[in-house]
Amino acid sequence: MDPDPFTRCSKCLLPKSFPGIDLDSEGVCTLCRTYRKRELHGEDALLGKIRSKQGKAYDCIVGISGGKDSCYVAYLAKKRYDLRVLAVCYDFPFLCDLARDNIRAVCGSLGIELEVVRSRRDLEYNLLRNHMLSVCATGTTWGQCLFCHYGIDAVLYNVGISKEIPWILGGVTKYEKWECGSRTRLLLGRVKKSSFTDIFRFAYFQMKSYAWLAEQRRQFRMPEAPWYDVYTEVSLPPYGPEGVNVFEYVQWNQNTIEETLRKETGWVKPEKLISWRYDCSLEPFLDYTYKKEFGISTVGIFLSHQIRDGLIDRESALEVLRTSESEESLRAKLEPVFEYLRIPDDLKGKFYSTL
Repeated sequence: MDPDPFTRCSKCLLPKSFPGIDLDSEGVCTLCRTYRKRELHGEDALLGKIRSKQGKAYDCIVGISGGKDSCYVAYLAKKRYDLRVLAVCYDFPFLCDLARDNIRAVCGSLGIELEVVRSRRDLEYNLLRNHMLSVCATGTTWGQCLFCHYGIDAVLYNVGISKEIPWILGGVTKYEKWECGSRTRLLLGRVKKSSFTDIFRFAYFQMKSYAWLAEQRRQFRMPEAPWYDVYTEVSLPPYGPEGVNVFEYVQWNQNTIEETLRKETGWVKPEKLISWRYDCSLEPFLDYTYKKEFGISTVGIFLSHQIRDGLIDRESALEVLRTSESEESLRAKLEPVFEYLRIPDDLKGKFYSTL
């Protein structure tokens, strides 16, 4: 049973503190009241699109991270659609070992060629260490995913261009998309409330992290993405390989996906209640920040989307949330990353105490 029924949506899990929503007289949030289930395009439309253009040695690239969604896309492409697939992994230091094991298991069992791409000069580690030294005192962590959002697209695009592959198949679901206002504005609002010393630290280390973001764009070039404009979101160019989101055509179901992968590929589920984004050790930073800033973790928002689509009931989702976003659970996940990034104890203390 919900311990706080008057401040959380009675249908999903969103608290009334979440940006852009309100609760009506029955406790139902804005998003639940206006929700309309989106129709899928269907597999016939997907195959018709992919088969409209043929590559030289490969029909498609699948960007693979070891998570269930990208692995399932690889499974569908190879096993169900009989496409010539090249799996490409952008391997960075925060990808967990189980994810790497799952990538090898899935590609090996399906007979998919795997190409692993890494940056030079410890780019991601140096970037994230400076970024966290910059933002820790504010108690929030907006911006640590910038390198991943750009890097994955740039890596896949460049492989597609070099090997003349027409399609990039992705597995982003609608359940992991949401709007919570300008996170940059929230971060800067926290900075303004900081001491002079912390503001100086923020500016100094943010300049250093900017330099590493610019270095990433120099290493992984993409047209219409100048190396100096590192904060602007970049889309795949209209020429070259075209991105296709498979889950706009095919139904996503966590249990079906996990069971299929386990039986057919040897994919191993992580030892946690929910396998979403287990592959990146940085995800707990967002969970912790969202929980403190908005009253709910990213896991909770993800589960709320699934409740609206009828994929999980509210009580089951609430049980997952109680465990996954507890202070003890979140700190246990954060501490090894703080240690790996060599973040001083005083900054860790500020991160935990701010907000």
